[in-house]
Amino acid sequence: MERIGNLILNQTKAPPVSNQLSSVNKANQKQWSKEQADMYWHNQLVISMKSISPTFTIDDSNRQLLKALYQWIWGMPGILDLDKGLLLHGSIGVGKSTLLKGLQNYAAKIARYCIGGADAGLTFQFTSAAEIALQFADKGITGLNQYTDRSCMHNLAIDEVGREPMDAKYFGTGINAIQTVLQLRYEQRYCFYTHMTTNLDPNTEFPGRYGDYIADRVKEMFNVVKIEGKSRR
Repeated sequence: MERIGNLILNQTKAPPVSNQLSSVNKANQKQWSKEQADMYWHNQLVISMKSISPTFTIDDSNRQLLKALYQWIWGMPGILDLDKGLLLHGSIGVGKSTLLKGLQNYAAKIARYCIGGADAGLTFQFTSAAEIALQFADKGITGLNQYTDRSCMHNLAIDEVGREPMDAKYFGTGINAIQTVLQLRYEQRYCFYTHMTTNLDPNTEFPGRYGDYIADRVKEMFNVVKIEGKSRR
């Protein structure tokens, strides 16, 4: 899997003030120290979170996690495994979706700076577990191809896993859509990231919902991160 951070071997060039800057103008920008560039991109991570939730604040409940997410997306060694996706779980309202959507915005921002466009397989598609179930109910197994077929697969974030219908039906044929998607994406885990948010406890509630096969492989696919703190809603 290509990492966004791998595209910038020298991070001392000043970040662009506009996405419309020509390549010549970019080349003429002043050189920043690594400390200045690091500060800029740390600030951009917070700005990306605020673009999703304007009231987003850094506090003791998320400070270390933000640092870990910053290191992960830039391919820096840290507490998160760089070869695994992110599974954020915790109580309702603690900010799981905000963190993942903010990270999606941040990844797109980095990709635009690095290569001039976000459509390079470096960011990730964002959908909900309920939408995946509805895709199956509407189109059958072909409705899941965009998530499971290697020829058109992307890095994927699935929001609110556990809140979707367990037995989505297409002309009377029912499947557990998320279980199917996770099983097929497990086979491609070294090529495409999968991220998730859930209110369920992956250790105790996934076996009954998605089967022992998926529950057993969660730690192979994901950095499992519990989001602590009070509801931010």
